Order: sequence, then C-alpha cells, then structure tokens
Amino acid sequence: MEPPALDNQVRLSVYRHFVLTGEAPSVQHTSDETGASVAAIAASLERLAAAHVLVLHPTTRRLWMAMPFSAIPTSFRVRAEGREWWANCAWDALGISAMLGLPAEITTSCSDCGDPLPVRTTGHGLSGETGVVHFAVPAASWWHDIGFT
Repeated sequence: MEPPALDNQVRLSVYRHFVLTGEAPSVQHTSDETGASVAAIAASLERLAAAHVLVLHPTTRRLWMAMPFSAIPTSFRVRAEGREWWANCAWDALGISAMLGLPAEITTSCSDCGDPLPVRTTGHGLSGETGVVHFAVPAASWWHDIGFT
C-alpha cells in the first residue's frame, strides 16, 4: 500500500480507537486493524507526526497526542455518554465534545487557586456558563514545543 493511503488508514484507526476506548492504540493494534506490518505502521506514525497530524513522545516514540486526544493523563478529563477521554488542554477538551457532537462534562481546576472548575458543554458549545481560558503561548507558536503547550 502506498504511504498516503496507509497514512489515512492509520490516522482513522488511531482516532477510532481513541473515540471508542479513551486510550491510544498500540502499534500492534493498528497493525492488526490495518493489515500493515508493525514496521510500516511505525513509519506511518513518523510521517503523520512530521506533518503535525499527531504527536509521538520524543523519547519513546509512542503515540502521545492525536489532537484533541491525549494518550496520557492531563489536567483535562472529558466525560460523555459513559465514556472518558484525556484532553491536552482546555481548547482540546472543548474540541472532544464538539468533535463527537456530545454533551460533556469537563473536569479541570483553576490554574491560579486550584479550585475545581467543571465545565459543561452541549456538544455544540458551552452550557450557558461563562469563563475565561488563558493560553500562555500564542497559537502560532504551539508547535515550537507542543508538549509544553
């Protein structure tokens, strides 16, 4: 299979797995699902990371982020319809609800005082609540250090 076609299959497989399980798939799982070899999947993940489609951990090269999903626990937990996902940031937490079109509860805390800061969405926007999201790094600079951002 040509790399662009495989990359599309790998991307869909990764996102499908995140949506269904709340976790990142292993390379072996993606290999089994797509029928491509583990080596071909690893190469595809590297291409997708180079294109900023997803993020691999800098030392382990394991799947770290497939925005808006995080493969590791973060300060942003999204719950909807009995399922749960980790988000990379406030923006991604809102993005999970919007991407899935599901009402959700996002649990996080105030970065200033640490108080719980639940956020509810309708699947299309906030549920009548107000608030402020502060991004310490301008969006144009996020990919300079996406793990920090």
